[in-house]
Amino acid sequence: MIRRIVMVAFLAAACTTDQTPMPTAGTLTLALAGAGNTDGAIVLLVSGGPVVSVAVSNGYQVATNADGAGTHVMVLGSLSSGTLATINVPDMSRASSYVVTVVQVSDRNSFGLLDPVGYHVSVHP
Repeated sequence: MIRRIVMVAFLAAACTTDQTPMPTAGTLTLALAGAGNTDGAIVLLVSGGPVVSVAVSNGYQVATNADGAGTHVMVLGSLSSGTLATINVPDMSRASSYVVTVVQVSDRNSFGLLDPVGYHVSVHP
């Protein structure tokens, strides 16, 4: 009899459902502040979580590469302040973990490197 009670208790425990919610994928916007009049390319490092894909608008072009440091994003075009790109992420509950670092900026006329200190890219849903 005790054996049956133990078996029933074990089966009941095995059949309970996990109440952990499934991650919800979503899109985050990368917005540039501090763009100059002749900015032609910017290289960013997106860290804090995985990036599924990157999309751009405004006629920009994009190239990406992921490694242990995060996702490197290069945006090319006549850059201006505002939305640079959107990133698709697998879990929106981790959106506040994403951080963008401006690595390099270049001038579209001279192709010279510009000081990235004056540039800021924010991440928001």
